[in-house]
Amino acid sequence: MSRSRMQLVAVLVAPLLVGAAAHAQGAASPVVARTAVGHPMHYLISLPAGWTPDRRWPALVVIPDADRHFDEATRTFAAARGNLPFIIVTPLVLSGGGTAQQHMGDFDYDGAAWTRASRDGNCTFDEDGLTAVIADVRTRYHAEDKFFITGWEAGGHVVLSQVLDHPERWRAAAVATPNFIGRCLAGGAPTHDATTAALPVRVLHGSLDHAAWSVGQPLYSQWLRLDSLAQARGFTNVKEVVAPGRDHGPLAQEVFALLGAAIAK
Repeated sequence: MSRSRMQLVAVLVAPLLVGAAAHAQGAASPVVARTAVGHPMHYLISLPAGWTPDRRWPALVVIPDADRHFDEATRTFAAARGNLPFIIVTPLVLSGGGTAQQHMGDFDYDGAAWTRASRDGNCTFDEDGLTAVIADVRTRYHAEDKFFITGWEAGGHVVLSQVLDHPERWRAAAVATPNFIGRCLAGGAPTHDATTAALPVRVLHGSLDHAAWSVGQPLYSQWLRLDSLAQARGFTNVKEVVAPGRDHGPLAQEVFALLGAAIAK
């Protein structure tokens, strides 16, 4: 797999027009807090304009950076979604930044949830919690079987471990300037068939983000590590994407441009 770069230009416009034309009029739902069935993981959800239970909907899991502003992240992606038909799901994961138990104020978990996280470990808490959240959103909100996933900076720890260990869960992944040190990866190298190994994974960065994304910088070095590991595990569709004129951040509009194009196919 080559470390090819893609320029993200015209693709920013077309999916938004497709979504606006194809989707029903009406305001998107407010952000709502839920708890997964069978697990204490909390998540925030925003439904698209025109949502009804009469069909299946694409769903995007959002993993924020180390600041863990879960509500703000949900609202940022809800605003960038426009009229595209994505359900936005932001799970309150523990392993996306520094040790969660040292930042308990970033979460609204009760003592029982923290006890479980201490017993199971934060990675297992997130793994089991994400499994429960995905099942909950499929059942309660009629999401499609395979979800999309995004995140930025420290959110990459969660996004990329999910991609590498469970490509069968995801329809595509788009992650911006991610951290990747192999956190929460399962032991060994799972074997994936040709379909799951072809999962589209796009690693985005702004063309102006020289401080974080240049040779010798930690995030860029972690991208090279990810690319090598993905290649070793047989992944065939991992690419670096440059967002022209953009600096550091979640790149929500660019994420939806890529994912909107995917659902328009």
